[in-house]
Amino acid sequence: MANVIEYATPISFTKTWHTEPYPFISPSRPELSTKGKNVVILGGSAGIGNAISVAFAQAGPKSVAIVGRRLDKLQEAAEKVTAAASDRATQVLVESADLQDRAQVDCAYQSVVDNVGNIDILVINAVLLPAPGGLTDHKPEELVRAIEGNLLMVMNAFQAFLPFAGPEPVVLYTSTCLANIAPTPGLAGYTISKATCLKAMDYFAMENPHVHVVSIQPGWVATASNRYQEEAPDKAELPGQFYVWLASPEAKFLKGKFVWANWDAQELLERASEIQSTKLLNWVVEGIPM
Repeated sequence: MANVIEYATPISFTKTWHTEPYPFISPSRPELSTKGKNVVILGGSAGIGNAISVAFAQAGPKSVAIVGRRLDKLQEAAEKVTAAASDRATQVLVESADLQDRAQVDCAYQSVVDNVGNIDILVINAVLLPAPGGLTDHKPEELVRAIEGNLLMVMNAFQAFLPFAGPEPVVLYTSTCLANIAPTPGLAGYTISKATCLKAMDYFAMENPHVHVVSIQPGWVATASNRYQEEAPDKAELPGQFYVWLASPEAKFLKGKFVWANWDAQELLERASEIQSTKLLNWVVEGIPM
């Protein structure tokens, strides 16, 4: 019998904790409209990524482009996104690319721009999953491959994005809470590789202050990557719609921050001034706010 990984009980930053979507983050809210925007989702063909693609389509953008490796899966996902679009004029594009290959990422972005114009919102949702296990017994070369693969995808994604970005670019990165909570037994390789990427996103945000960057713990959703865990309590539509809210003007105060999709967006907004002016929700050592 496979070992069962025991996850820490989450502590919420907001009084309200969500496991499914709610009206304040609904893509149908006029305040969250993406009218005229071009959205690109990397890793958007299944699970949380597909829910993100669907949610953005519901917000009425000019286009939604899904980028991934398998063309057949991309085409299946595109059908769902097209059906969900609130505006029939929304173009749904698919681009097949290995995100670890910079040239392929460049080609995918170029194709999107040639079809619809500059990219306004980029969602980096792709990930490589190393085998679970303890760090003491982990083969170093396997861990290095996981770090290299995930970091390549993230760096290719944001470096290639800058020349194609619109005037008010948004980058949303699917991270994991494992990168900034107490160690979880059995998940050393995944956690270390994602922590590396999270710090890379911090540097990208610092070096490019004109880009609205937010890193997200998307919730615990039953997906293929976790073998559809029955105990996973969150609906994929929760992060899907939360990402739409994060890309809206309402969430500008979260620039450079790390947030959980389970947190209540309205409560976060009520604390906007405090969050924006302090190190709250930044990845720092507690007690040393620098």
